Amino acid sequence: MTTQDNTGNKALKGVAHIISDTFSPILMPTVAMAVALWLTVMRFIPLSTRLWSLLGVFAISAVIPFLTIFALIKAGRVSDTSISDRTQRFWPYLTSIICYIGAGLYLKALHAPHWMPAFFYGAACVSVIATVVTSLFRWKISAHVAAVSGVVGIVYWLAYNGMLEAPMFWLSAFVVLAGIVAWSRLYLDRHTPLQVFAGAVVGFAVEYAVLCI
Repeated sequence: MTTQDNTGNKALKGVAHIISDTFSPILMPTVAMAVALWLTVMRFIPLSTRLWSLLGVFAISAVIPFLTIFALIKAGRVSDTSISDRTQRFWPYLTSIICYIGAGLYLKALHAPHWMPAFFYGAACVSVIATVVTSLFRWKISAHVAAVSGVVGIVYWLAYNGMLEAPMFWLSAFVVLAGIVAWSRLYLDRHTPLQVFAGAVVGFAVEYAVLCI
């Protein structure tokens, strides 16, 4: 392999790391919330109300899980922020499940439409499935791909029900994003193609099914 090839591989690996870190699973519920607040009829709510709602969801569903992972890393219980070792995933997943349910209850307390808390109940269900698979079958579903595919499921449901602004554009954009995230996880050798596929199917199907209930 030439020096140029090595440089190219390092550059691609750097890009893959940036994509993987930027579109972390703990940020995807906040992204889904932003979609709901800025790309549906909810965009007519005063900006200050939307920002405070988004901040609350971010604090519950992202900040708390991140601080938990950080504490586990400091304690030597987790090796990295991506939690690449499946045996280390139980406590971070359990924290995420509790936080997703908490975010859903938070939105319910704000009298949000029923489909908005459902985003987070769906995310909790995805995390439960991932936890069971990891614990019982000693196999890992790609959490990154499951999370972003869950957002695709949400966007598809909103588009199908005529609730999304510029539906084809945003649906296409999130499908492409899911593909890019899947590529990053494969390129970094974090998952097998089957684990990435499982993440995509579980994330999309569960979120869509919960919203349809």
